[in-house]
Amino acid sequence: MIVPLGRYGRHIEFPLQATYITIHSTGNTGATALQHARGMAGGAFRARTKWNRTGYMTWHFTVDDVQAIQSLPLNIQGDHADHDGPVNATSIGIEICEFRDPARQAAAIDRATRLTTWLMYEKGIPLDHVVPHYHWPQWHFHGNQKNCPRILLEHGRPGPAGTPSSNGSTATIDPWR
Repeated sequence: MIVPLGRYGRHIEFPLQATYITIHSTGNTGATALQHARGMAGGAFRARTKWNRTGYMTWHFTVDDVQAIQSLPLNIQGDHADHDGPVNATSIGIEICEFRDPARQAAAIDRATRLTTWLMYEKGIPLDHVVPHYHWPQWHFHGNQKNCPRILLEHGRPGPAGTPSSNGSTATIDPWR
């Protein structure tokens, strides 16, 4: 469900030469990949910061426990991270949906891991270039970095307690240490 050309976050396009994959979590507990994709395609995610270039939050894939949906072509930039640095210019953005049900959350993380692995292979992106949003400094944001993906990180480290990342899924984030 690609955002329509010339509309919303695609009314201005910037070319992407992806050398990174940036992992996010949606911050919208209970919403599915389809709901996020429909929202993005319909212009529902207006940007709330002055650093966003298109006026909309956009990213390449949204992943839940059932499916992964692509919303932007892989040759154009999304507006999903730093807004004034190298992230959007070099990175494919993946948003993992958030669920209260630990089984659904673990399935969404697993699906995101599989998508990331496929993208690494297809685009020749090395593992050390698969990073959490937290990896990228944001001078205008609390303490310079955003605690994202919050379902996997707590202050940039694996956590928080009670999430799938602390219950056996840490292999998906250990390389970020």
